[in-house]
Amino acid sequence: MIIRLTHVLALTLLLFPAISSAAPADSSNPQGPIPPTFFGMHINRPNTPWPQVPFGSLRMLGNMTTWMHLEGEGRGRYDWHNLDVWLNQAREHNVDVMYTFSRTPDWAASDTHSACGPRRGEPDCSPPKDLDSSAACQGPLKGVTSTDCSFKEFVASLLDHVCTGKAPNQSCRIVAFSCWNEPNLDGFWIGTYAQSAHMCSDMVQIVKERCRECVTLTPDISAATSGDTKGNGDSRSYDEWFKNFLIAYKPYGNYPDAGAFHPYAARTFNIEPAPFPETFAGSGCPRGGRTPECPDTLLGKIATLRTLMEQNGMPGKRLWATEGGWGTNGEMPDLDAGAAFVARWLILQASAGVQRAYWFMWDNGGNPRGWGGMWDPNNGINKAGIAYGEVYKWLVGATFTKPCTGDHDVWTCDLSRPGGYQARIVWNAARSYDTRATSKYSADKQFTQMRDLDGGRSAIGGGVVAIGSKPVLLESGSANGK
Repeated sequence: MIIRLTHVLALTLLLFPAISSAAPADSSNPQGPIPPTFFGMHINRPNTPWPQVPFGSLRMLGNMTTWMHLEGEGRGRYDWHNLDVWLNQAREHNVDVMYTFSRTPDWAASDTHSACGPRRGEPDCSPPKDLDSSAACQGPLKGVTSTDCSFKEFVASLLDHVCTGKAPNQSCRIVAFSCWNEPNLDGFWIGTYAQSAHMCSDMVQIVKERCRECVTLTPDISAATSGDTKGNGDSRSYDEWFKNFLIAYKPYGNYPDAGAFHPYAARTFNIEPAPFPETFAGSGCPRGGRTPECPDTLLGKIATLRTLMEQNGMPGKRLWATEGGWGTNGEMPDLDAGAAFVARWLILQASAGVQRAYWFMWDNGGNPRGWGGMWDPNNGINKAGIAYGEVYKWLVGATFTKPCTGDHDVWTCDLSRPGGYQARIVWNAARSYDTRATSKYSADKQFTQMRDLDGGRSAIGGGVVAIGSKPVLLESGSANGK
């Protein structure tokens, strides 16, 4: 009953955003046709062949492009090679790029003895040592006396490298910038809320001074867990950390254009199998879910973050899922269930008005410790990757006319396209991990064709289709030949 009530609440917030204070309308991004850029991707290795599936945006993280990698040899000593390789590939394949600031270089760190994660000895989770010290800046900010010079110099140098033209209307090879990766986790950030807000405000100011059309985002909050604290006493919970960050940001006033979060289904290790985005049923979540390890459904997390933005200086701002998935591959060992997960993760967010959703990641398939793998060099693309590409075809250019809602275990979402095309996505979440289990669904007479996540098409006979864990697309006609 708790889960069903949550679904009802999520539906109410989605249907009546203009009159609900809990989930404000995204006034800067009214719901319309889904653009290619909704589909984001992470690729880990430069030598990975470009993905065979279509997507619209690439995120820079985990691919040797952090602050530590680009300016690791010393202040003002930049090595742009890795970044340029990725930017050139993105341009060649007509996808845009977002960048997440992360990992302080050793020379800039305030705590050079901190260990950021069990397998890393670098102090890259430390705030810069000059964050609160006023001094003469160098490089592109020479002649400026300010706090936080080392980070601001890096931000300015990065913009100078990727942008051309005249400020504030420069054209940039990177179109979006988020403040810091997962600062609510000790492995990425040991600083305070106030220090995060300080650096984020500096980043927003520098980006907007040069590229008014570039999108700035809050720190990328890990939404995988709740209920505990970091080593410095700050909250590790995604909602508490985000709320306190926004409170600390209030004195600056120059809020980012969008909120950024990482909607992993649950804690990303030792939850086998990982819960599906909209239900804990059948998962490895303790006590059936809604625990610190499995804090909420995907729609619940979206509603919570929008509420926090509404109440703390960012009403009506966009929401981006800048990283997410099921977690490590060991938590989703069945490839058919993985295909169902990917599809439902993407469809639910598109339906809820999340502007972008970046899957983490492409090239880790076949490795139990890899994350969200869709491809590996030995076996190529797997069923999860194929499903990603099929959902791209289903959604890009379509508009949700009815958001995804659950009636008991049956979920439906309605789509339209110009020219009278109508479609419905439907799945049964009762047995999410058993993709062979199906039930009968009575389709409206207007639907004459069905598509599946393998790319298959079939005629609908007798108005009845078999539905299961994997979403299917029921269509009234051809989707512009796709």
